[in-house]
Amino acid sequence: MDLRSIECFLRVAETLHFARAAEELHLSQPALSQRIRTLEREIGVVLLERNRRGVRLTAAGAAFLDPATAALARGAQAADAARRAARGLQGRLRLGFTVIASYTTLPHAVQTFRGVCPEVVVDLVEINSPAVEEALDRGTLDLGILHPPLERPHLRTRELPGEPLVLAVPAGHRLAEQPAITFADLRGEALLAAPRRIGPTLFDGLVRRFREAGGEPRIVQEATPMTTLAGLVAAGAGVGFVTRGIARATRPGVVFRPVREAPAVPMAAAWAPPGLSPAGARFLEILTAGPASES
Repeated sequence: MDLRSIECFLRVAETLHFARAAEELHLSQPALSQRIRTLEREIGVVLLERNRRGVRLTAAGAAFLDPATAALARGAQAADAARRAARGLQGRLRLGFTVIASYTTLPHAVQTFRGVCPEVVVDLVEINSPAVEEALDRGTLDLGILHPPLERPHLRTRELPGEPLVLAVPAGHRLAEQPAITFADLRGEALLAAPRRIGPTLFDGLVRRFREAGGEPRIVQEATPMTTLAGLVAAGAGVGFVTRGIARATRPGVVFRPVREAPAVPMAAAWAPPGLSPAGARFLEILTAGPASES
């Protein structure tokens, strides 16, 4: 049975007058009568008795009244929920992101999104960039914030501002008081770096900068994520590159210095085809608007 027919029955039951109910429903009286007859045939009982003296509910109609009222209300709620979900205002958003992304404007965007769309449940998953791609491919994430280029080129992406790299050095290190550092200054230094498989483009870019400066990087230990790398720097294991966002989260015993011509970590939002979910699209709008536009 359709909700419109239930609404017609309820209006007649309220007014006990077909002509008045038809006017309120913006229907012709024959069309209203046809809807009631169709509803009665579907249920298999007579709901309304009509005679010259007027209209009255049958026993079956009286029993049908409260459940029909509840069904109409639930139908309206369901329709509203569907419309809100289609606008990205209700539902669930499964968001995956890297450690580096968690030190960008992403947390602020999540906070803003939760304020704008309180009925959307946000699931947050912190994993590395290849794992974000895999999860998007499997359909276990709706949106990912990761580092291109992607291993899965069929995923759709939107470029985000890159994260500049700075050098983390132990306090008291010879470079700690140097305001500007070059790659030539780093020749022979014990270097901590993420494994190439985690970010081949960034890794190769750093190696290229070292070679252009006339040397090779002396990688003494692989470390990931960058927050762990910063901890190893504090312990005196060497120097290493972290993003400017991670550097803002100050760590005792570590000094952060800019390095001339240091590459930036590329950032992008990614999702699986055929398209981004409504909640994901709304979140991406907030993320790309930036903190100044969101406040």
